[in-house]
Amino acid sequence: MRLARKLVSKIKELREANNFMTQQDLADAIGVSRQTISYLEKGDYNPSLKIAHNIAKYFGNSIDDIFKYESVMKIRREEFNLTQEQLATLIGVEVEQIKKIENEEFKDQDKPPEFIEKIAKQLRCKLEDLIEFDKK
Repeated sequence: MRLARKLVSKIKELREANNFMTQQDLADAIGVSRQTISYLEKGDYNPSLKIAHNIAKYFGNSIDDIFKYESVMKIRREEFNLTQEQLATLIGVEVEQIKKIENEEFKDQDKPPEFIEKIAKQLRCKLEDLIEFDKK
């Protein structure tokens, strides 16, 4: 099992830094639809290597500078405007335990820490939203 991850991008920030370029302008420049850019910005679509490369080339950045994976737990925590310290206090664990989960340091264990269910409840999501179980 491992912490569920979501691809996040800096596309919107790069467009805004580029004279508030529209999604359509970027889409036209790299040969995709505006909807593709929208889905990428929301993290609802994982781009092909070709699309990721074209976006990176357009902005003069590396793919790694634009796209990265973040844990769903971190994303949800930030949606609730909670720091790692605040979340740890709310569920009654040490902040180091929260950090370990967000950094996927428990992924090789047979089962997740018991308190991850408390985290799911606090962040108002299902346990399955926070962790992915490796299929062996």
